[in-house]
Amino acid sequence: MMRTYDTNSPEASARLLALAMVVDGHLAPSELQVLDDVPALRELGIDWTLFTAVLDELCEDMLGGTVRDGAIEIGPDLQDELLAEITDPALQRKLLAAMLNIVVADARVARAERLLVSRAGKCWAPEGVAQAA
Repeated sequence: MMRTYDTNSPEASARLLALAMVVDGHLAPSELQVLDDVPALRELGIDWTLFTAVLDELCEDMLGGTVRDGAIEIGPDLQDELLAEITDPALQRKLLAAMLNIVVADARVARAERLLVSRAGKCWAPEGVAQAA
């Protein structure tokens, strides 16, 4: 069971960034570097202290129920719940751009990362996804 955060809060945003980093089962230094190199955190109202606290909470939550046989299980329903905490379209665009930067940072996009970013696009801009397809 994942904890909930206020809608459009820095914590909800930070969790999605953290999820983009760990959904493939590991945290690459290059993914953290993306947040250090671009103003993504500052633009989202997140500082390093908040980000690392939310990353820790995410890992605790995942260990409490979403890890099975060494694999992280963040299915579509749970992803939808986490993505639903972000309702502001401008914030959604900023987060999606930051998530994309994170998942390509280590020069490989794992299936779990691809599915998460795809899900975010479908949940946040279903009309745009349909038109772009």
